[in-house]
Amino acid sequence: MVEITDYLLKLSSELPSRFDYARKLRKRFLFEELTGFVDAYIDGGDPRTILLPGLRGTGKTTLLGQLYFHTLSQTSDVIYISADELRLLGFSLHEVIERYFDVFRPKRPVLLLDEVQYAENWDLTLKVLHDRRKALIIATGSSALKLRESPDLARRAIHVDVKPLSFIEYLHLCGKDIKRVGLDALFEFNVEKLERALSLGAHYAGETENYLKLGSLPLTLEMEERLAYDALFSLLERIVYRDLPEFRNFDSSTLDSALRLLTLLATPKGERFSYEKLSKTLGISKSTVIELVRAFIASGLLIEIPPTGGLSKKIRRSPKLKFSAPSLRASLLSKFEVVEPAPLLEDAVALYLSGEGVLEYEPGKGGADFILKRGGKRYVIEVGLGKAGYTQVKRSIERTGADFGIVIGKEFEVRDNLLMIPWWGFLSLV
Repeated sequence: MVEITDYLLKLSSELPSRFDYARKLRKRFLFEELTGFVDAYIDGGDPRTILLPGLRGTGKTTLLGQLYFHTLSQTSDVIYISADELRLLGFSLHEVIERYFDVFRPKRPVLLLDEVQYAENWDLTLKVLHDRRKALIIATGSSALKLRESPDLARRAIHVDVKPLSFIEYLHLCGKDIKRVGLDALFEFNVEKLERALSLGAHYAGETENYLKLGSLPLTLEMEERLAYDALFSLLERIVYRDLPEFRNFDSSTLDSALRLLTLLATPKGERFSYEKLSKTLGISKSTVIELVRAFIASGLLIEIPPTGGLSKKIRRSPKLKFSAPSLRASLLSKFEVVEPAPLLEDAVALYLSGEGVLEYEPGKGGADFILKRGGKRYVIEVGLGKAGYTQVKRSIERTGADFGIVIGKEFEVRDNLLMIPWWGFLSLV
């Protein structure tokens, strides 16, 4: 049986070769923010605890590998530890970290901890380490981290979500850099900035469909289409069979139903299903369907968009459910040999807007795709590859009392409180 000290000595010597692949890869935009924490700490700043929750496939392990080399260039007091690996070996995270302190005696250690949700009592371990103020801790894990961490740790830690790729970040990882204009320009109706973004984005408009189908997760950037879809489907299987049990003790038949549920939700008519219809189609109870959907949302796989209106309407109406990474929907649709870009575009719009304010949709026939409350203003937002008019948006503004209407569609135009932007131009903003 491997002894902890031997494991740590071997791990420390092997880390450069283990992460050699990461040296060659371009870095996610988040890398710069994380190196800021490392550099400030090495320069004498206070130790902090940084939690990086995120969906599988978003590149969290690679981020830690790149942070390892960045830190190693300044100090040898850095170690990467995989909680998944420790579980396999029968070690506890706490005892491994304590042994690292005893054997290596680092002066200002940087702990890079991967997949911490697999370690027993991980939140207590991190809280104790944080309170001892002995190390900078950067820890990754599934989106379930936020649900499982104690209130004490939640107050102490800094949370930085690792989200799927935007179109501009996808281009960046592929070696093509264009300046991010940002979504403020859109909501401020800043014509000058939007025209600049469209001018830059026009050079890469032909790559937007590939981004929607295959480019929203770093996992598949260099894969051929069929292999990419297979890899993405395998990723979905791991989310279902490994991550969902973190939220509730689902039995094996329920987990099988979960994969079928995802497939139903991925189809063009999927979001029109009520919980009742999904229950009948899958042959499981409505309450189980709701629990599965909640688990998918908590895992970061789905984005929940509630209906606009009062509490009674929110209770009566099912939420819209969008895939946080369009590529994951595409992998499910590929099983039917038809991958249409329209629903993938709506996923990408939901991903872009979900961090911008309160995101809802207008229920009923002819209702707006999205209603966003941002900075004291309400925006009605319609999405469609070929949309070229404002009729639907105007009606929604009248019904909802919104301030502005935005059409993500075919052309570029600004008219009073109405704006239209080509769908590829919208993707080119961030």
